Amino acid sequence: MTYDEITDHDDTDARITNDRPAILDRRTVLGTLAGATTLSLAGCLSSADDGTDFRIGAPWKPNRDPLDGGSLLRRLGITEGLVGVDYDADPEPSLALEWERIDDHQWQFDLREDVTFHDGDPFDAAAAVDSLRRTADSAAFADVPIDRLEADDESTVIVETETPFAPLLAHLSRNEAVILSPTTLENDGAIDVPASTGPFAFDALETGAELRASRNDDYYGQSPSIESVRYEVVEDDQTRRVKLENGELEMARILPIEMVEPLDSEPDLEVYTPKIPRIRFLTFDTESSPFDDERVRRAVSQAVDREAITESILGGIDDPAIGPFSPEITAWANPDLEDHRYDPDQTRELLSEAGWALESGDVRTRDGEELTIEIVTFDARSLPLVAEVLQDQLATVGVDVDLTTTEYSSMVDQVGQGPFDCYLTSWGTLWYPDPDRLSDMFHSSGATLHHGYANDRVDELLEEARELDDREERMARYHEVQSIAVREAPISVLTSYTNVVATSAEVSNYRPHPTESRYGLEQVEIDAE
Repeated sequence: MTYDEITDHDDTDARITNDRPAILDRRTVLGTLAGATTLSLAGCLSSADDGTDFRIGAPWKPNRDPLDGGSLLRRLGITEGLVGVDYDADPEPSLALEWERIDDHQWQFDLREDVTFHDGDPFDAAAAVDSLRRTADSAAFADVPIDRLEADDESTVIVETETPFAPLLAHLSRNEAVILSPTTLENDGAIDVPASTGPFAFDALETGAELRASRNDDYYGQSPSIESVRYEVVEDDQTRRVKLENGELEMARILPIEMVEPLDSEPDLEVYTPKIPRIRFLTFDTESSPFDDERVRRAVSQAVDREAITESILGGIDDPAIGPFSPEITAWANPDLEDHRYDPDQTRELLSEAGWALESGDVRTRDGEELTIEIVTFDARSLPLVAEVLQDQLATVGVDVDLTTTEYSSMVDQVGQGPFDCYLTSWGTLWYPDPDRLSDMFHSSGATLHHGYANDRVDELLEEARELDDREERMARYHEVQSIAVREAPISVLTSYTNVVATSAEVSNYRPHPTESRYGLEQVEIDAE
């Protein structure tokens, strides 16, 4: 199972846990690791037990290590990287104020000065390089061709790649590439207290239950008005809703779509439904019958009434989709994709051309074999329901569908061993903010989707775009890849994806981030009664 497959589905991070027992207080550990000076610095930060918590409830389980499911550290504003992600889903300056691609292989990053880690260590190029080397050597960055990391001086980092690699900035914005302090990294690779540079500092973690953080009063950027954050693991949807309504949470995240309307009617709550770069889609086995025939793949895709799915199951909140990127979220989306959506008459024509005839009965046949396919999906809240609608819609054009719903890991194991017919899943398409994500989807040897699809022109376009520096030249290639993928249909994109977040009406200045890489808590305020 790949790293992507662990994290990029409906329950992102929900299965990633930390098996360390009990709660570990930041002051205790920092005092042990770095002595009285560090202890004093930690004590300057606000207490998380003074009744001023901003309380967040969500199903995801936090971890201390950014390389082991610690994405919540980034989202809560504890950790930062050299590169951030802006509200257009593009890389933006963070700990690096600016950068330059010196040549095809070398990048220079000019760092912020006068920045201090939460534990008192100074942030400089040497510290950044030490932290990034740990990231570059990890399994998470196995496909990122970083060859050399060097501190050119105290405020300049040089990154050299083995091959020309335009998506480097996007990968350095990932949660795994955050910068941790030298003291944090001293303990033989085990992260007890993740000290970084963000607007909030880690206080404590209770495994499977909560994470606490305090305002970093020495933060170089916008100082938060919130004094402390308490992130609570609340796996049950209804429990999150009740806790929010009862005033036990200021924010509830990853709520089901069916709660939007009733929550919106509550005068003391605010509901946010931002579109995020994630899609629900079918992936076909292009190497085995019947989906080794492009006509059959296109036929199934055009038999799907996406409008009916979004209206009947997804409450009209999510939208029908064509390609992997939404033009509402990113300029990398091809706005001129050929629309192969719902057309049952065209479906019937394509199936007949492929030899699947409807002679008698309700199921098409070819050479005495019925057109029966299996759709495999996993037990996320919406996917089994979508699969049932697909079953009904395909039956109207003579395709018999068997449904299998299993755990996510079992689905991945099954389709990874092949052959199969198709599987229904969801994926984040910009979890790093670069269209090179299309390589993960469609490259003949680099894709992590199990479809067996191979197109020499697609490979050529993806490989060229990965090397180019010019944005317009890259965009032209990625737009062509999207057009080919829609036409040849190794996958069939069904719907967009909406995140549902609700807050107390007293919460102001909350702005949902398009890639969910941060919650923006440094901007949030709680209005006085």
